[in-house]
Amino acid sequence: MKKLVILTGPQGSGNHLWSKIFSLHEDVFGWKSLLNNYWEAHRISEPFAECWKNIKLLKDFDWDQSDYFFTSISVPLGIKGQGTKWCPNVPAFAQAVEDLGINVEILVIGRDQNILSYQQTRLREESTVRHFLDQLPHMGNVTYLSYELLYLYKQEYLKSLKLSIPVAWYDERIDVILEKDANSKYIKYVEENPLDDCNKTGVPAPLNPFKEGPTGPQPEKPVKCC
Repeated sequence: MKKLVILTGPQGSGNHLWSKIFSLHEDVFGWKSLLNNYWEAHRISEPFAECWKNIKLLKDFDWDQSDYFFTSISVPLGIKGQGTKWCPNVPAFAQAVEDLGINVEILVIGRDQNILSYQQTRLREESTVRHFLDQLPHMGNVTYLSYELLYLYKQEYLKSLKLSIPVAWYDERIDVILEKDANSKYIKYVEENPLDDCNKTGVPAPLNPFKEGPTGPQPEKPVKCC
C-alpha cells in the first residue's frame, strides 16, 4: 500500500528543517527542491501546496510517482496583518488521502514554547499556537517529534524513528542541515540561578525560589481560527 506522511505543527516549529530531513531519501517523493536552498516559500514550491489549498485536487495528483510520499504544512499559514493568514485543515486532508486508498501517518513537530511565542510574535504579529491546538485533538493517533532532540542526538535520534516512510539518517547532508541551531539566537547565558547553591551543597530548597514565575510572552487562550 502506498504511504503518505504529513508533517505538521505550529508556525516556526521547524517545518522547513524537518522537511529537508524527510525528503533526503531517494525513494521518498518529498520537497526535493528545498534540499538545494536554505529556505523556500511553501505556497510556491512544496509539491502538495495546491492540494492544501484545494483538497479536491488530491484525486488528480499523480500517485504513481512513488510508493512513499511526504508533505508538510504549518497551522496556520500567513500573517494576519497582511491578510494572508489561513488554517489548513489537516484532518480533512488526511481523510481525503485515505479515501484514495493511501495509508496516512501524521507527524507533529514541537519546539520550546517560549521560543515559539517570541518567534511568532516577531514574524506573525501574534502568538498563533492556539490555532494548531484547535486541530490537534482531531488528528487521531500522531507521532510527536522534538526539534531539541533532533539537534542534541542528530543521527541517533533519526535512527530511532519508526515511520511509514524510509528515513535517510545516514545521509552526509544531515550534518550540513543541522550545522546551525536556530534556537541559539534566542538563548542567553545565565550568570547565576537561585538553585545554584542547592546543587553545590546538596541543601534542599523548601520554598520555590522562582517567585516571579515565567517571563516572556504567554500563550493565548484557544479561539477559533482566523
